[in-house]
Amino acid sequence: EGIHELIGNVDFIFSLLYPIMDGTHVRTRNKKEIAFYTHFEELLARIRPFGPYQIFTCIVILYSSILWAGNATFMETLGEVEPDWNCTLKSGGYLFVDNNDTDKCDTIDNKCSSIVAIRDENLEFYSVRAKFGLICNNDYVPIIQIIMAGATCIGALIGGHLGDAFGRMTLFFVGQLLMIITSMMVVAAQDWISFACIMAVNCFIYGYLETTSLTLMMEYTSNKFRIIHAACFQWPIAYMVMALIAFLTKDWQTYFVFLNLVASPLAIGFMLFHESPRWLIARNKLDDACSVLNDIAHERWNNTKAKFTTRDISTITKTHTSLPYYTIFDLFKSRRLAKQTFMQFVSAFTYSIVSSTYVYTTSEIHENAIMYTFLDGAFRIFVPPIIIFLDYRFKNFGRKIQFVGALTIEAVLFAIVILLVALGFSYNDTAVTVLIIITTMINDCVFWINIIQITTQRYPTVIRCIAFAFIQAVKHLGSIVGVLALQPVLHSYSLGAFIIPEVLIIITLALGIFLQPETKGKALMDQMVEANYGRLENAIPKALIKLAAGHKVEQMERREEMRKEIEAVEVAIGKGKVVDSPWLFKGDSRRPSTIVVPREEAFELEVMKTLQHIPDTMHSESRRQTRSDLKEYENRAYNHEDETEAYAKEFKREKEHKFHEKELELELRARANSQLSARGKSSWSDNDVSDDDDLKM
Repeated sequence: EGIHELIGNVDFIFSLLYPIMDGTHVRTRNKKEIAFYTHFEELLARIRPFGPYQIFTCIVILYSSILWAGNATFMETLGEVEPDWNCTLKSGGYLFVDNNDTDKCDTIDNKCSSIVAIRDENLEFYSVRAKFGLICNNDYVPIIQIIMAGATCIGALIGGHLGDAFGRMTLFFVGQLLMIITSMMVVAAQDWISFACIMAVNCFIYGYLETTSLTLMMEYTSNKFRIIHAACFQWPIAYMVMALIAFLTKDWQTYFVFLNLVASPLAIGFMLFHESPRWLIARNKLDDACSVLNDIAHERWNNTKAKFTTRDISTITKTHTSLPYYTIFDLFKSRRLAKQTFMQFVSAFTYSIVSSTYVYTTSEIHENAIMYTFLDGAFRIFVPPIIIFLDYRFKNFGRKIQFVGALTIEAVLFAIVILLVALGFSYNDTAVTVLIIITTMINDCVFWINIIQITTQRYPTVIRCIAFAFIQAVKHLGSIVGVLALQPVLHSYSLGAFIIPEVLIIITLALGIFLQPETKGKALMDQMVEANYGRLENAIPKALIKLAAGHKVEQMERREEMRKEIEAVEVAIGKGKVVDSPWLFKGDSRRPSTIVVPREEAFELEVMKTLQHIPDTMHSESRRQTRSDLKEYENRAYNHEDETEAYAKEFKREKEHKFHEKELELELRARANSQLSARGKSSWSDNDVSDDDDLKM
């Protein structure tokens, strides 16, 4: 029996340990952590805001930037490399024309019937300028640059509107394929016009993808890791790969072929991108949002095993009706949005002018354009990791500190450059070049990432893509201004080419100190109402203000009632009646003509009739004063920078409606009391409950 009992105990112990040894929990409870989600950040926490899926998207964007940068910036350096020329003289002979000859244009325009670029071992890269003879009177390189920048600007604006209306993934993969196709087609261009037209189509598609992909990446993750996604759109690696391809190919046509061969394999990665779940929820497409969230949380990606249903996320959306389609004009819909949009316009334009100054002042001092492109990427590659570390490590390293700090350093460095040039140094001197390179590193990495983050957090989801389209369009508009203004100024008055960006930096810095808010740690907004009034967490102080305003209005009405009672007492005292306290009147005391007098201390009926015929001028005056005070208080309490005129008017209408209802109620009760007092003294009672009920009726 003891042995059987021991065996039974062992079996019981193993029955308890088996689930643990088998790798399962003893207590299995299918219980969700949260029954209902109120904010999108709670969903990100469940699916991991920076897991394998987000890392995958970062890798795809970094890889795709090789193709984007290789096309968009080609004409800034590699495409305009100038060779030596072989001139066919009008007399029939030949003449060698050095590209550094100051009189080359006079020779080519007046003595040469045709020119051909010399392709020898000394030519580092056979460019578009060399192929189509874009020199002197035929120098159409600036026109090509303007066409490409203008097409990118238009593509960004169209992409912003389509991205907010139909989704960030609209034509996303197709657009990447079209970029590859047009980039290959440009190889067949026979003149500069066909080259410019094909590149215009390519840049139009790039502008579209630039806007939608940036918005999509910013909405994939949380505030803590968003700076990493913003840094993925930096191009230091792309510049170095471009330089390597150019070094190996030595020819612009072969360059485009291998550029697309290198960048094409990961284009299929765009097929694995999901639509922004944040945008889907904001547009009330809950079924699609659940599908995206469940796939990201699946074990093939972030492996959090989270499951979502439309019921779980139904409380996140703030509207259950179809939303309107927004346009760029909605960026100025309220004072708060208009102020921020103006700030972003100035910031993006300043960024673009500073970058253009760098391109035009440093590219001419490098005889080797390939090495210049490589160093352009190498100098920047260390800056984004440093900014990410500082932003992640120090909580006080906020967006406004980055904004002010970056512009302050840029202003100081440009001031030194202006001083050196004014003292006689050439703009291509080594000291000037080093200062400009440092300034550009800060401008392109720190300042531009800061602009992206602030734009992400200051605009709601329903217009965020349009907001990014706006700053991208302004950036490319600045590039056009750089071609038209900075480049001529640099050759005619070199000091002015540095004064212009310095003035813009100082203006942007001054505006940013007063207008730019601190956005680090703040959750994103989704609807326009949040852009006007702020999110629920930010609206709590405003709700307290509203509650205080309502309380003051009620107190004003109560004080008005007390004042009327005191006036009634003063009238009674004036008639010779001794009154110990104004609170002896227990009836409706809002008007002296409707006072219910206690029976044992009743006035004479003639006194009551006299009171009824007294003009109530004080009541009308106090009513106007009350309304004036209410209006003044509302204007003071609700005219904050985050409030809109529509909201103030709506609250005012609500209060006035209640005010008129109160007046109507008082008038009805006054009439009832007048009819009751006309019945005679026998109808009066001392605070009779039934009479009081009749009056309320």
